Amino acid sequence: MRLILDFGNTYQKCAIFNNKEIIAFERFENIQLKDLEAFTKSFPNIKSAILSSVIHFDTEILDWLKNSFTFINLDYNTPTPIINKYASPKTLGKDRLSAAIGAAALFPNQNVLSIDTGTAIKFDMVTKDGEYLGGSIAPGLYLRFKSLHTFTDKLPLVSYNNEHPLIGNDTQLSILSGVMNGALAEINGLIHDYKQQFNDLKIVLTGGESIYFVKSIKSHIFADSNLVIKGLNEILKFNEKI
Repeated sequence: MRLILDFGNTYQKCAIFNNKEIIAFERFENIQLKDLEAFTKSFPNIKSAILSSVIHFDTEILDWLKNSFTFINLDYNTPTPIINKYASPKTLGKDRLSAAIGAAALFPNQNVLSIDTGTAIKFDMVTKDGEYLGGSIAPGLYLRFKSLHTFTDKLPLVSYNNEHPLIGNDTQLSILSGVMNGALAEINGLIHDYKQQFNDLKIVLTGGESIYFVKSIKSHIFADSNLVIKGLNEILKFNEKI
């Protein structure tokens, strides 16, 4: 069994894998060591663990992981099951790389594009030869709503809504139309461009805002809310064989 930890700014996700199957999952908003101990208590057969973190956390968690398991603290030096062709690997987000690896594991030996729609909308491309090329980063929905409100004097802060007509007949609906339809057009347009360059392209959608896009993307896609932690599991599994 493997312990997979993905510590993000909003949530800290914890999963236990038996090979490729998630057998336990939980998320926390301010994780403590006692939370991890309670989460893993019923699984004494955990042998290895991996942590991907973008936040500061109590060092006792790190000490516990090092002392309890064969442990990897993911960084740009960690060996991965794909070839990283990114020009600046030190600056590559761990979530981007993990999502790309998770997508490549779902569709081995195929061109695959992962799209992570969270705080940012991130595209990441892995070729059929197992090469990670990079992709793009753009503001997510909340950042777009927030920026319109913050950097203008009179525009209100609008919330997500699946009801966003093409033509907004008041200010709130106009903002909804601009943000929601604009982001969707952006995603569809980029997918079209990727398909022009890569044959038989598979597309995997993930992220907290994916519910606002999954039914409106024109191309056939696969949705997987656990893509990042699945990618982390693949990294850990790969390192166990080294």
